[in-house]
Amino acid sequence: MKRGTTQTNLMDIPDFIQRVLIDEFKEIQHGEGHLSLSTALLGQGIEFLGACLDSEPFSAKGLSAPRFRKAIDDLFPPTYHRFNQGTGKPFDLYENLRLGLLLPILPGIRLELRRRIGTEKRGAHHLDVLEIRGMSRLVLVWEDLLEDYERACEEVMASIRGGRLKGWKFEGD
Repeated sequence: MKRGTTQTNLMDIPDFIQRVLIDEFKEIQHGEGHLSLSTALLGQGIEFLGACLDSEPFSAKGLSAPRFRKAIDDLFPPTYHRFNQGTGKPFDLYENLRLGLLLPILPGIRLELRRRIGTEKRGAHHLDVLEIRGMSRLVLVWEDLLEDYERACEEVMASIRGGRLKGWKFEGD
């Protein structure tokens, strides 16, 4: 290996998605996980999937929101689409999830991040909007969100390997 290169630099895009966006993410999530860190990584992962869907270089500036929104619209179940509303909307996933590194601890945030255990017993389900602590909040059940994220990753990998996503972005390492 050349000096200054890492194993990450030598992966093709599907391998990167599998090893970094899925496998390493699961390592961070082992046990109780780290919700703040995981939330930030998940938002970045969704944005990267959106970057796979456009024709711009991965390093292109100013495309964070459009890439995140495209990934939600094209890769996630339709139940997410009503929360991909645009800037200034109370439950917008980009503003609250992608930009919300501290979302589990910030007062006034419109997302309620919960673990699956016990959530349904309390009358809440993934992507419900409920009155919680005096405010309407979008409930995200962490395990459901992760499952949908992993399916989105797998869809992009299959599209690249199957030739449905092709071009200069996916050639080489």
